[in-house]
Amino acid sequence: MVAVSQLVAELPAAYADELDPAPFALGVASGEPNHESVVLWTRLAPDPLNAVDGGMPTDPVQVAWEVARDPQFRHVVQSGEVTAAPGSAHTVHVVVGDLAPDRWYWYRFRADEVYSRTGRTRTMPPPGAKADHMRFAFVSCQSWVGGPYPAYRDLAAQDLDFVVHLGDYIYETTNGSLTEFRRLHALYKTSPDLRAAHARFPFVLTWDDHEVQNNYAGSIPPGPADGRPFLERRANGYQAYYEHLPLRPEQRPTGPDMLMYRRVNFGRLAQFSVLDTRQYRSDQALGDGRKEPTGEVFDPTRTMTGPEQERWLLDGLSRSKARWNVVAQQTIMAAFDYDLGPGQIVNLDQWDGYPPARSRILDFIATQQVSNPIVLSGDWHTHWVNDLKTDFTDPGSKTVATEFVGTSISSGAGWDADVRAGLAANPHVKFYNGSYRGYVICDVTEQRWRTDLRIVLNARDAASPAYTIAAFEVLDGAPGAHRIDAGDGIIARVTDAATGAALPNVQVTVTATDGIQPMASTTDPSGEVLAFAPPGRYTVAVNGVGYEPVSHPVTVVEGAPTKLDLPLHRAATRAGAGRTIPGPQSQAGTADLVLGNDLMALAVSAGTDDPQLSGVTVGKPLDLAAVGHLDQLDWINLPYASVTQPRGGNAWQQRTVRSTAVEVLSAGGSAATVRATGASTAVPDLRVVTTYTIRPNEPWVTAESTFTNLGTAPRTFWTGDALDHDGAGQRSGVPGHGTITNGTPADYPPTAPWVGMTGSDRQTYGLLYEDTGFVAYAAYNWVMSQRQVTLAPGETFTLRRRIAAVDCGEGADPFAVLDRL
Repeated sequence: MVAVSQLVAELPAAYADELDPAPFALGVASGEPNHESVVLWTRLAPDPLNAVDGGMPTDPVQVAWEVARDPQFRHVVQSGEVTAAPGSAHTVHVVVGDLAPDRWYWYRFRADEVYSRTGRTRTMPPPGAKADHMRFAFVSCQSWVGGPYPAYRDLAAQDLDFVVHLGDYIYETTNGSLTEFRRLHALYKTSPDLRAAHARFPFVLTWDDHEVQNNYAGSIPPGPADGRPFLERRANGYQAYYEHLPLRPEQRPTGPDMLMYRRVNFGRLAQFSVLDTRQYRSDQALGDGRKEPTGEVFDPTRTMTGPEQERWLLDGLSRSKARWNVVAQQTIMAAFDYDLGPGQIVNLDQWDGYPPARSRILDFIATQQVSNPIVLSGDWHTHWVNDLKTDFTDPGSKTVATEFVGTSISSGAGWDADVRAGLAANPHVKFYNGSYRGYVICDVTEQRWRTDLRIVLNARDAASPAYTIAAFEVLDGAPGAHRIDAGDGIIARVTDAATGAALPNVQVTVTATDGIQPMASTTDPSGEVLAFAPPGRYTVAVNGVGYEPVSHPVTVVEGAPTKLDLPLHRAATRAGAGRTIPGPQSQAGTADLVLGNDLMALAVSAGTDDPQLSGVTVGKPLDLAAVGHLDQLDWINLPYASVTQPRGGNAWQQRTVRSTAVEVLSAGGSAATVRATGASTAVPDLRVVTTYTIRPNEPWVTAESTFTNLGTAPRTFWTGDALDHDGAGQRSGVPGHGTITNGTPADYPPTAPWVGMTGSDRQTYGLLYEDTGFVAYAAYNWVMSQRQVTLAPGETFTLRRRIAAVDCGEGADPFAVLDRL
């Protein structure tokens, strides 16, 4: 043994001031409470970001601990010593038993003469005992790069009994070594707000995927990482997870195996079944992702939990005497169809990818009449309230349970717009918000369950204020949540000024007088958007395709929501800078040129550079949307001019036409026109001029590209356009061949003069040509036209097409609308 005081290293200045006293730099924690015991944790790491040893020697160190009934430790009830061994990264796990039920305790550690901070923990009410009240929080998904954890700062100030963590405690790197996983856990605990939450409340923890590798399934990795065998990576991830969290000895991993599912009881008020939906699950069907569910998706042998854990869950639910039966798990259990049409697009990593397994659980809950089932979920970085049904295809079917999905502590939600677009097809989703990071508080009595969805305005600001964005209540014996509080802030509803109809997919941006934007989001199917901001004066800017933009001043007062009605007028036909097209794929800035009317809008780059078309983006379309929709376009490579016929998986990436000037020829009126002037980078002496023209009441922009041979020799080249839709459910279409599903590009001679792409948002993009004198070369996720042209010296050729963006309706064929244009 050695004296720890001899080992304390000089900490880097960047984080020394915020760490706990060395060697307890990573703080203290407690967890796994029951009615008579709790686990206490710490790690000796005077230099915690030293990935090799945390600044500790290779010797074991004795650590003293004590538990008291008071924070001054005048009434110590238990104490002892434990060895912090180098083989466990000098971490300490102490199971303190023989404690009184349903009471708070304080604890601390000592190494040599150095004391840790004081932590606070509690025991649960005895099994079967009456418990009148329970208040806890649940959290998930705390990416380090997402911000400094202001959500934990707010959580640590709450009056709670415990915290449930639903996974993604860390986010992995490609390095799957034990040293790297230990470094990541240490890095995350350098957050003072995370350490404060651990010190104030006991945690009940389970993992998701990022503790090992994104979207892993059982023993199957999603892809290569650092080349080591996956089970070795899993074993390293599991060991570091156990080492750095307050878990019981029976949860200590054996190689790549670790028992994580278990039950936690709060008297007879609540029983928690804590699940592990990663270690035993079947591989994701159809290669994972968001896709149409077919074939193997419906195989009843596929499982999220493994057969043994599923039996354990159902047995526990059937035997439970608790008033509230809680399933604490990782991914969204409710069905969610991203496709607004007759088809279906689902997330195959969530329970939607395992529908027979979900049905077995929900059918069991219904037939066994399980008392007040509540499902808690994380993973998807957004707030949801869902009715759980045995038949999600029937909105009128009975609700058998309620699901609350918590947003992330800090991880981003790049799919927010895709979810918003799909809400209209999923009436069992009672609430959704993806604009904010935060957590969830649950306040429970025998008569009712109340859930407060907490949000922080800016996850990258450690001092960001927090609010309740909405509160819901479930009554005893009545599955299904009902909203009881809209919270504070701004509630804006956007409508058509002429008809009064609600306008979905309209961008609403809130800007403070100092230029800070606390919120930028899009309206839901009811035309509403929630924005939360501290009391003060703001400008609310509204931007929707097919409508004139508006701005409104608003004053937010404390303690009451500010409601805004925002009617919009249909847009005039115009072209120019200063406006953008909202959407998840939006790239164009206010310096680029937008052509718009009352039916659609197209943005042409006047300077913005797309990395995939680096150096040749100027003059090409970047954003495109129909009225009522958001931009889902990656870009249109319009046009290209290649000496050889484009072939292969990167055929779309033609950098063969570069524009040097983009200008507005006509700003509006009966027509608005933009011209891009340039030349081919591949074909000598070939000038290329493209004009874009939009007219009133037409759902397209006419684009004419004129090629002129300025040389003295004939020039033969291949030309056309490449279209790339990059939104959810992306798929291409060619007339005569229907929807293209092949991932390998191939030739598809068209039977009509167009090519198209669509997604799950019921919006179709089309390039409509004058004739069929081209071949379509396509894969499922992009499509291009190809034709060969020969020009004599001084000769010109003009390629004419219409760039269309339209709502395709609810028919089975999303491309049928292009035949009607």
